[in-house]
Amino acid sequence: MFEVVIEDNGREYVAFTAEDKREAELLLQRHVRSLTDGLAYIREAKSEAKKK
Repeated sequence: MFEVVIEDNGREYVAFTAEDKREAELLLQRHVRSLTDGLAYIREAKSEAKKK
């Protein structure tokens, strides 16, 4: 799983979660092109099964 994370003013939130890295990259590009505030990046998320 991959998460598109947006960090703004010291806070971060997960904007989108995808299983395919390519899909996450496309959503990251959409954020960059939208000229909205915040730094966006992709991180690999641990699956729920691995957390337990």
